[in-house]
Amino acid sequence: MANSYEMRKLNYYITFYMIIVRGGTMNGFERRRQQKMNQIRQAAFSLFSKYGIQKVSIQDIAKKANVSQVTIYNYFGSKDELLLDALKEYFEEQLSTFEKIKNSSIPFTDKIKKIFAMKLEATQAISSELMESLFTESGPIADLIQYYTSEKTVPQFMEFLDQGKELGVISNEVSIDTILLFLDSMTLAIKRHPQLLSTDEKMEKTTKEILHFFFYGMVVPEKEQKKD
Repeated sequence: MANSYEMRKLNYYITFYMIIVRGGTMNGFERRRQQKMNQIRQAAFSLFSKYGIQKVSIQDIAKKANVSQVTIYNYFGSKDELLLDALKEYFEEQLSTFEKIKNSSIPFTDKIKKIFAMKLEATQAISSELMESLFTESGPIADLIQYYTSEKTVPQFMEFLDQGKELGVISNEVSIDTILLFLDSMTLAIKRHPQLLSTDEKMEKTTKEILHFFFYGMVVPEKEQKKD
């Protein structure tokens, strides 16, 4: 069986020929190939998200994706390469959703609510096992996470926060570093208390309370406080 580097080269050559040489269109074979690869990515990410990396085998992924193990090796080369590809796809989807919200014409406070909901859903979707695995990985996976964090996610989010400050929605008294600290702390807390998002009702309640805390803090305004 060819090694993962050779398989990646072969996939690149096929894609180049089908999409570039043939005028930017895909024939039936290439469409089916891409659909099959997406099917495998989605199955793999679903299993990795639920059980972590070490507990998931190529056999498990093949069964969930309804393909043979040979097909997975032919397309991706190895489990590590498949994980890398699935993570990249996931990060791109998250960034695309974020950018659509950021660039939409809705009020800025509604953008914040949508982004908070998106972050909570993403936190709920990825198990603590996968999070631990990712942050203890080295090599290409660590490089990929570092790249998306430092080159894409953080710059995009900082641009969003600057937008809020310019509009006067986000206070200049609160630094962007402090806001990022708050969001990181929230993510860790949700991981420790998954029951807060265990049902749709609980998720809605938790999201509403976090947003209230973010916008208004926990102290009732003096004019609304009960008088003795």
